[in-house]
Amino acid sequence: MSLSLVARKKIKINIKSAILNGNRLNAVGLTIYIQNKKTKSSNLSVIISKKVSNLAVVRNKYKRILKEIYRLDFKLVEYNDIVFVVNKKILDLDFNRIRKELSKVRKQMVNEKLTSENINTDN
Repeated sequence: MSLSLVARKKIKINIKSAILNGNRLNAVGLTIYIQNKKTKSSNLSVIISKKVSNLAVVRNKYKRILKEIYRLDFKLVEYNDIVFVVNKKILDLDFNRIRKELSKVRKQMVNEKLTSENINTDN
């Protein structure tokens, strides 16, 4: 089953706002955009263009890998919309290397969240 038109438009708006207004972190083969939000849930979007690979099989493989790493490692990340934008360098990486790169990003996210919470509580 596919999403309704309204739901698809809402997701597209969330992705655009995350890319335009969110924080940007870089990893090998990835650019990650993170936008804080007020609800406790966390949303993930993966963008892989045809420039990365013409084969849909390859693009879907890396989408599945990124979603699985997110499921395993980003359990504690809440209140965020996260968009992974993939570039060609990811084709040289295997599952464990991508997971290692994303663990660095997760640590940066946690550190930035802690510092922003400290700044907000000092005011």
